[in-house]
This record gives sequence, C-alpha cells and structure tokens, in this order.
Amino acid sequence: MLNIPTSLVCGDTWQWDADYGDYPRPTWTATAYFENAAESFSVASSANGTAQRFSAAATATDDFKAGRYFVSVRVTDGSSVYVAESGWCEVQPDPASSVKFDHRSWARRTLEAVEAFLEGNASTAQAAMSIAGRSISRWSLAELTQFRNELRGEVRTEEQGSNAGLGRDIKVRMSRG
Repeated sequence: MLNIPTSLVCGDTWQWDADYGDYPRPTWTATAYFENAAESFSVASSANGTAQRFSAAATATDDFKAGRYFVSVRVTDGSSVYVAESGWCEVQPDPASSVKFDHRSWARRTLEAVEAFLEGNASTAQAAMSIAGRSISRWSLAELTQFRNELRGEVRTEEQGSNAGLGRDIKVRMSRG
C-alpha cells in the first residue's frame, strides 16, 4: 500500500502519515522528495508514535509549482539510507492564486485543437501538396477523424472519472446453442 498522496493542492497545508514497519520512529527519520523537470522540493517528517508524519505549512506549499511529481521517500537512521517507497503525485495549483492555469488535460486540449482544425479546414484540407519541388504531407481527414474519435473516448473516460463506464447501455443477446 502506498502512503504517498496521489493529489495535493498548492497553498493548502499538507499532512499525511506513513507507517514503515521496518523503519519506525524515533530510530528512523523520513523525507519525501518531489521531483519533475521544472522543480524539486522536499517535505520532512516528524514522529507520530512509531509512524512518520509528513507535513508542510500552507505558506511553504504556496511557493510550489503545480504539476506531476515523482516522489521518493528516503529513510535514514543516521548511518543507513533507504528508499522506503516511491510513486507519483499530482500537485494542483493554488485556487486562490492570481496565476492563470489551464486545467484541461492533454487529451482535452488536443481534442479541441483537432476539432478546430477539422472545422476550419474540412472543405479545403489536402493530405499532401508539392510546390516548387518541396512536398508537404499531413494527416488525411480520415486519419484526423479517427484520432478525434479516440481522443473523445479518452476525454470521456477522464471526465467521468470513477464513474467511467456507468450509465451506458450495454446490449446483450442470449440464445440457446
């Protein structure tokens, strides 16, 4: 079982407990290291019985950047160091921030771009052309339509979240063989 939260919000107080049976407090201390291509930061733990309690004040998380982070929890007893667990965490933007943030997923942004292209070029788009010895090839309308349909399915699944698949009509025909 992973102890790392799957989602945290910048500007909120962060707190979670982790019980690493092989690395109990107070003998062992733990630090969660958050890393992605743009930023890295860490959250230290304190004792909560024999468990590790990770916490960061809202004033500290307010300075973090939103994004998907790989998190490694390292434990140490002063001489030995181990990675107790690792996983991914989505850090959401601070809703009170004045910084504009596009909350759409890659699939949603791409779907909207493909649909805008199809709408604007449906009657004039060419799959390939050649001018003065230079050739340009693009996706055909059939390929873009297929891609759009795949993106629609992905977006539908994302936006329905845990309810994905519920509420659809599934038709079944049974017969004796």
